Amino acid sequence: MSALRAIKRLFGRVRREEGGATAVEFALTFPIYLGSVVLLAEVARIAYTQGVIIHAAEEATRYALVHYDATVDQVQTKARDNLLGLDPENLIAIIVTAPVDPEDQTKLVTVEVEYTYTPILPINQLLPGTDSDGIRLRGESKGFITEEIPKT
Repeated sequence: MSALRAIKRLFGRVRREEGGATAVEFALTFPIYLGSVVLLAEVARIAYTQGVIIHAAEEATRYALVHYDATVDQVQTKARDNLLGLDPENLIAIIVTAPVDPEDQTKLVTVEVEYTYTPILPINQLLPGTDSDGIRLRGESKGFITEEIPKT
């Protein structure tokens, strides 16, 4: 009988003891909070990178529209100069198309910037359609201009 009484006393003491409950709850929830913060930082970096890529495409398009006779190299350089804070090694391509309509001398300028985003965490392994190098981001901008025809 004394063994049964000792076991009851032990379980009674364990049931009443709450000193380590806070530490256990913290140990269970901290990884979730930490993971959420890191994931939030990763999403913010992706959003920043996408915004910079779109901004670079828009600035290059604006440059091409203001400088009607700008070459493709000049427009690409303008786009490259506006990739602020991004690694130039991850730049895939800057594609510039500017066909001139011979009938009315209008020009539609399109600038596309493609960039490989390298995440801190290996989240690209979880996303469908991504490769092991990173996540491919793309920004595009279009502009339309008419060359002023000199009056004769």
